[in-house]
Amino acid sequence: MKHYFKKRANALKNPEPYLGGSPWQESFKRLLKNKSAIAGLAIFVLICLSCVFAPFITRWDYESIDIHNVLSFTAPGHAWGTDKLGRDVLARILYGGRITLRISLTAAAMAAVVGTVIGLLAGYFGGWVDFWVSRFMDILASIPAFLLTIVVETAFGWATGKFVYALAIAATPQFARLMRVSVMNIMGREYIEASRALGVSHFGVVWRHVLHNAAAPMLVHLTTCIAETILNCTLMGYLGIGINPPTPEWGVLVAESKSFIRANPLITFLRCLPVTLSVISINFFGNGFRDALDPRESSL
Repeated sequence: MKHYFKKRANALKNPEPYLGGSPWQESFKRLLKNKSAIAGLAIFVLICLSCVFAPFITRWDYESIDIHNVLSFTAPGHAWGTDKLGRDVLARILYGGRITLRISLTAAAMAAVVGTVIGLLAGYFGGWVDFWVSRFMDILASIPAFLLTIVVETAFGWATGKFVYALAIAATPQFARLMRVSVMNIMGREYIEASRALGVSHFGVVWRHVLHNAAAPMLVHLTTCIAETILNCTLMGYLGIGINPPTPEWGVLVAESKSFIRANPLITFLRCLPVTLSVISINFFGNGFRDALDPRESSL
């Protein structure tokens, strides 16, 4: 009995060793135990690194033409074959991934930052700020990303890659709404009222309490947004709105392969493979990340 009370006293004096670390540390440990999430992250990182180090993976340039080997899988030096102009398929996929992933990641990051700030202002201050911000986000969310892309490309010029702003604008309302709801739930907590009673500034309350507690759902949604922007970027390239040939981009490459999908379906499959693997791997990681941050989600 004496040993028990001594142990309890030590726990009260030094609670950290008995709490098992911070919630973020515990979430990170749970994430490492999720094999599907780690595998998804590893696959996506491998795809990104392959695109970055494309010159070291293939010796061909994406514009190099081999007229003696057209639509061939047995051509020497062409691991994934050649297209209808004799260009190396693997080189065009890797160099095209640079453009698609750069646009997608940039659009997702821009939407996350802008949407977080807008949702934070609406949820924290409420009142007329929340009313007008919410109405503006509703109007923005009702505009299709396809139409936004056409407007942005018309304003800045076609085939310049400026449709990244359209993708960011289309994804911003989702971040703003999620952040607004999270902040409004946090603002009703007792520790927020205690901080205000102690005279803590608005910046102090937001930095110490609001952002820390609202970060988890925003990070989970960021993984979903990256997958959506990759699909939207590929769709824009397929429709000829974004990057135009001969510049390689995953959507452009898929559009080029539709003309010989029956003659040589393997080329179409290989061009769709990086898009499919990227989206699936990100979704696997996002699901595991969500379960790690909130273990109750995995039991529902």
